[in-house]
Amino acid sequence: MSAAVLAILDSDLKATQPALHKARQVADSTKAPLHVLVNAYSSAMVRAVGVDQERQDAARTQIHKAWQKRIGELTDRDSCELSILWHKDSMAALRESILDLQPAMVVVHTSEESGLRRHLFTPRDWQLIRKAPCPVLCVHGRQWSPSPRILAALDPGSEELANDPLAIEVLDAAGQFSSKLGGTLRACHVLDEMDDSLILLVGEAIPDYSGGMDKVREFYRERFLQFGAAHGLGPDQMAILSGPVAPTLARYCDEQKMDVLVVGTVHRNLPERLLLGATAESVITRASTDVLVIKPDGFQSPWQA
Repeated sequence: MSAAVLAILDSDLKATQPALHKARQVADSTKAPLHVLVNAYSSAMVRAVGVDQERQDAARTQIHKAWQKRIGELTDRDSCELSILWHKDSMAALRESILDLQPAMVVVHTSEESGLRRHLFTPRDWQLIRKAPCPVLCVHGRQWSPSPRILAALDPGSEELANDPLAIEVLDAAGQFSSKLGGTLRACHVLDEMDDSLILLVGEAIPDYSGGMDKVREFYRERFLQFGAAHGLGPDQMAILSGPVAPTLARYCDEQKMDVLVVGTVHRNLPERLLLGATAESVITRASTDVLVIKPDGFQSPWQA
């Protein structure tokens, strides 16, 4: 049996649960099992009931039944496995569940706040993006279009094309995601601004480097176009953007009405100018686009240490 797509539900019983709906779309399209997980622990209920164990058990049973009913309303109960947890330490419970289930992907509903509050990224999402041993899909409430628009954010870097596994993994994941969901695929590369000191560092990696930002940009532009062409992308599928990485990606995703942005978690090339773990978190707090975070081959989760 293949690994499941794991949907982590919002703890609000009345929530619309976009993570569940999108996890079901992914599971159906890939013919993978669907596993639904929610931590039903309610500190308010515990305080209201008090220390009496019998009353606590009765209240917990009621909450458990309410969640079963709610999930039954949102999906075919026979089509998924269900885990209803009861743990005060929600992150520890989530970590243990993911390590136990070893899902193919985790789908989680990220913040829908606006303004400054949206930038208060939740510790749970940080933990999942940086530490979960599998891809993580962070979703917002907006539904995907009938033919989802998928964007792969690539940084081929200054190494040989064939030796850039993370960029290849991100593009492959985006291509499979697009194909399974009947979507369209594009790829982009952000030419980030660099100061003079970084230009000097990058110059060491560029053949026949003669200095200047224009030379740096042209080098990375050509590397990206060559990389895309070598992996089957046509000119109309590639976009080269310029500016700070996260805001530029977020703005492009919103302007092009992208449904899912696919990025890698860790990508360190000279001069380590693009760290996509942090980029993923920044884009999530800026754009309405969902973000699929891909882990590099051989990624060692700190949770498994």
